[in-house]
Amino acid sequence: MKSMIEDIKSKGTAAIYCDNLIAYLTEVENSPEIEPTPIEIEKYKADLQNWIETNKLAHESNLEMFRSVISSGQNAIKSSFLLNGGASVALLAFISHLAQFQPNKVAAFGHCLLPFTLGVLAISVTSGFTYLSQWLYDSPNASARKAGFIFNILCIILGLASYAFFTWGLFIAQGLFTSYA
Repeated sequence: MKSMIEDIKSKGTAAIYCDNLIAYLTEVENSPEIEPTPIEIEKYKADLQNWIETNKLAHESNLEMFRSVISSGQNAIKSSFLLNGGASVALLAFISHLAQFQPNKVAAFGHCLLPFTLGVLAISVTSGFTYLSQWLYDSPNASARKAGFIFNILCIILGLASYAFFTWGLFIAQGLFTSYA
């Protein structure tokens, strides 16, 4: 760069104040590089190690939180399936016993079975959509991840609907058992 500027100066261009620029470049060439002190190097190493450890901790925390969310979701699906499925099986056993002694009341208790079976259906679909949403979340495509988010919201809605079906079935069964007595 110095030789280029000297060449420009020799051709008569003085508008860039070549003498000042050459003097500055000479001073830069002759100035020693500033070397950090051993204390500054150790401080830099400590700061870098602290930054690495902080990022590791944040990553591990996020990973553990993700595992917790997945585990909680799986437990919610299992419990809803057990609630609605168990209620359906218990009601079917009661209806089969009722059919032996009072067949005229079977139809009323048959209607009570509908909310529990709808709850089983809703939570079964939720289980499938959970897989689909996780598969879409893993995609590098932004629109696929957006679809994964939509399926995730749909899973939450269906899971809550499953609990609502169970509650609806409980109220119907409670009314029928009260009138049966």
